[in-house]
Amino acid sequence: MTRSDRSRGQAMVEFALVIPIFILLMVGLFDLGRVVWVNDTLATAAREAARFAIVHGGSEGTLCPVGPPATTAVIPAPGPGCLFPSPSRQAIKDVAQKWAAGTSANVTVNVCYGVVSSCTSDTDAANATNARGMQVMVTVTSVVDLSVPSLVGFSGFSLSATSTMLVNH
Repeated sequence: MTRSDRSRGQAMVEFALVIPIFILLMVGLFDLGRVVWVNDTLATAAREAARFAIVHGGSEGTLCPVGPPATTAVIPAPGPGCLFPSPSRQAIKDVAQKWAAGTSANVTVNVCYGVVSSCTSDTDAANATNARGMQVMVTVTSVVDLSVPSLVGFSGFSLSATSTMLVNH
């Protein structure tokens, strides 16, 4: 056996030891990229749903108000132009779900009106309405399943994004 034959065998053994670590690092890098993408997508979904909520407030000129109705709101009957009028939040949740599509099958959306510290369920502050100047907070949550942590028995982890705006209309 010559010296070059031993070197080739040594290189093959080193390659066999290094390639699994290299592949694990590459998959971990893709997982990290997915987390950044999901986080950005959830933030966009929360922002767009909050924007939809503030534009469809309860002023007299709003054709299809959403959220808890203000005293001056004219609430239409559900129909083709307004599927979910006040007091429903479903139209806001549909906007968030549309923007969060592709992140996960289990996206949770919560919509809260009034000054609240966090929005973990659809619970409004006392006497909150969708009147002009009222705060609306939209929280979008999703569980991200990753490849590398699942190899060692960890399940996915939860990402959340929140957007708070003032009703304009």
